[in-house]
Amino acid sequence: MHRLVYLTYMLMIGSTGVTFVFLEDFETEFGLPAWGIGLIAALGFFTAVISSVAISPFGDRGHIKSLGFFGFATTILGNLLFAFSSDLLTLSASRALTGIGVGLFSIVGRKALIGEETGDSGEKIGQFLSAAVAGFIAGPIFGSLLSEFGGIPTPYIAISVLLALVAYPTMRWLSTVPIAVSERAATGSMVSLLTVPGVRAAVVAQIAVFFNIGVFDATVDEYLTDLGVSNIGVGIVIAIVALPLLVIPRLAGKYVDRAPRPANIMLAALALFVPIVLTIGIWEGLFIFVGLTFVQTILESTMFPSAARVVINETGAEQSASGTGLLDAAGSLAGGFSALIAPVLYDLTDGPLGPFGLSGTFAALMFLIGWKSIRQRDQSRAVVA
Repeated sequence: MHRLVYLTYMLMIGSTGVTFVFLEDFETEFGLPAWGIGLIAALGFFTAVISSVAISPFGDRGHIKSLGFFGFATTILGNLLFAFSSDLLTLSASRALTGIGVGLFSIVGRKALIGEETGDSGEKIGQFLSAAVAGFIAGPIFGSLLSEFGGIPTPYIAISVLLALVAYPTMRWLSTVPIAVSERAATGSMVSLLTVPGVRAAVVAQIAVFFNIGVFDATVDEYLTDLGVSNIGVGIVIAIVALPLLVIPRLAGKYVDRAPRPANIMLAALALFVPIVLTIGIWEGLFIFVGLTFVQTILESTMFPSAARVVINETGAEQSASGTGLLDAAGSLAGGFSALIAPVLYDLTDGPLGPFGLSGTFAALMFLIGWKSIRQRDQSRAVVA
């Protein structure tokens, strides 16, 4: 029954993936400005921050069934509203609702999967990520194909129906799954986790990756359209570059579950990530873009479960929702900010140099902070020993 969590999360992320293949269409068909496209892309990230910060502690207190219900309700409502939106206000509201819903279910799903033991949490979180990526890959393809038959509203309605169908059995499982409960979990304690050097290192790695994800999400459609790629072609390119995220996160998570120093794996992947992102901004072209972003997603596939494992090692199962929620909040905030400014930077530099150059430079700074935090943690442990 736990596979229902993976399926549900795949569908929810799929609904957000549908939106990105239509951003250029929204801009031209509805006459939206570049900053409006950035706002639509960013709102899903920003509302996920609200979910993570405000709601994660309630997951640690055991309220996963009610949180799951609201996750389903807001995601379905957001998708239905998307189907009938034609202006910036309603499109933004739709994106905000789906962001809240996905954020809620990401908290619930991870908490339920981790349960009472953390031994294989890296592998489970990796599989959870792979389910999300499967949805993100399928979403643009699903959306572009269905829109050929009934226009842009069709894929949003179809996903709403699919989510309604899986809601009941998923909610039944959430009401029975055993989880570790913490009575002390609170928003303040979640933020205080940043004082733990290992957690801080994982958070800055998450920020670096999501900053680049925001850049990618908000500019990939425009960049590929400029290169002469169709909507279906955009979906295919996204599918190709995201393929590593279907397989590697689970394998990487399984490896870091047994690794004595998962933080080192996380930092090594981040160090390699920096030059790849910078090169994407400098070296333009379709095949170059596909090749570099394919390598980039291999590194992301390693960093995500590594960062989660580093945090869970510090929090234990009892506060796993708060710890992983903190990762979500930090990543979503970074992704939302970069998605907001990336289309403007793209227009200013007439290409990917502005947004991806900024992203690579920012990732380098985050690496230095993460490396310093891990060094501080190791020195503290050496003094205690």
